[in-house]
Amino acid sequence: MKTVHLMILIGLYSSCKASLKIVEQPTRYSTVVEGESFQGVIFSEDTECTYCFQGEKRFSPTLYNVQEAEEVLKDNLRQENAEKVNQGKNCPVIHKNLNNYRRQYFGYINQKGDSIIYTIFEWSRYSISDRIRGAIEDNSEDWKKEMVLDLDGCSRYWTINIDITEEKLFNLRVNGVG
Repeated sequence: MKTVHLMILIGLYSSCKASLKIVEQPTRYSTVVEGESFQGVIFSEDTECTYCFQGEKRFSPTLYNVQEAEEVLKDNLRQENAEKVNQGKNCPVIHKNLNNYRRQYFGYINQKGDSIIYTIFEWSRYSISDRIRGAIEDNSEDWKKEMVLDLDGCSRYWTINIDITEEKLFNLRVNGVG
């Protein structure tokens, strides 16, 4: 009887979280996941990450860690993005377009021992008007295998640190316009 109640509680808890599923594993370091309206890739702690986590201990995020990160993101992004740097006009407002980005997830442990998911967002829903304005859609599969590094493109490319221990966001960085 206790087992049945525990299974029901686990089922209810799981249904409250946004469900992710594994889609493919393009390399031994990357696992592609799919949410209700987006795709992402989880990178293991052994993945090369240029300019990331210097001096920090890395960890390989689990599917559950990424689900937690997505919940923290949804609950806090609007407030974190209050200044809307490099957004508006021809650049999307990120908290209004969250489902239009594919993601890359990297895990590290900060000095306090908190688990952080460093997340890279790349625009994935280009319209005809985007293409007319000169936006170039990356249709390669490289984003599933290695870290994306884009320097311009306004809010089509941005990064954030998601502290899943403290359930907060920090270091929102939106690419420049140019």
